[in-house]
Amino acid sequence: MNYNKKNILGINFMILAMLSLSINDITYKYFTYDFPVWEAIFFRALSGSIISIFLVYKSGISSIKTKKPIRHFVRATAAVGCVVLYIYGIKFLPLSENIAISHSAPIIAALLAVPLLSEKLGIHRMSAILIGFIGVLIIVKPGTDLFHLKSLIPIGSAIFMAIGYLATRSIMSTDSSTSIVFYYSFALLFTSIIFFPADFIFPKNLDLLLALSLGLMGSAGHYFISLAAKNADVAITSPFEYSSFIFVGIMGYIFFSEIPTQSVIIGSIFIIFSGIYIAYRERKLESI
Repeated sequence: MNYNKKNILGINFMILAMLSLSINDITYKYFTYDFPVWEAIFFRALSGSIISIFLVYKSGISSIKTKKPIRHFVRATAAVGCVVLYIYGIKFLPLSENIAISHSAPIIAALLAVPLLSEKLGIHRMSAILIGFIGVLIIVKPGTDLFHLKSLIPIGSAIFMAIGYLATRSIMSTDSSTSIVFYYSFALLFTSIIFFPADFIFPKNLDLLLALSLGLMGSAGHYFISLAAKNADVAITSPFEYSSFIFVGIMGYIFFSEIPTQSVIIGSIFIIFSGIYIAYRERKLESI
């Protein structure tokens, strides 16, 4: 397959990934109207753990062996924190606001990479980080009457996501993707059992199917992301990661009558530009 066709294939996989994850967000929003948040997290973890067991069965038990258990622990803990706060954000905030702020994770990761991975912070990356944070401030509106504490939920999710991203980078060269999915899935399942809701309501019929689909759609989204990475450079596919803004915006309007505010639209533009530029700069630096 030639270079251009592989790039197109990678772009298509990224768009499919964002569509899958956007559908997942809509399902979370609907499910948490009538069911506790931790119940949604439990079903997400349960179906995800079943999928991870299948992956281990297919790849062999050796696929989850690791020489970096501490880094796996950090990565899994960060991923759990990210997912939990992200779902709380879906419940309490408009979908477009939650996803826009959460997408500041690559910006935060670029900043955290300086003290944690001893990476240098040049003027180009610093400028992109500053633009991204301006976008977040436009959406959150701190210091104004429009500010509300719930807007801090996706910021927390983005911080955990950034830590998880950096931890993943440090183990990808030696450990399999199956091990990453396995340890994260069971860390989330263990946490959801600890916080198992006292007001648990067993879903029936369509609600049960939706509950079980949470892990399936989430896993499908991350699987498509891995296929996108295998077929095209990050600099090629990363702009299409932000197609989730469009999918969530359309579906949020159709199913929940949500309309993104002007501040969310403007802030999203800043965040998207910043994220794409950071991905481009990282790819350019890697090629030097």
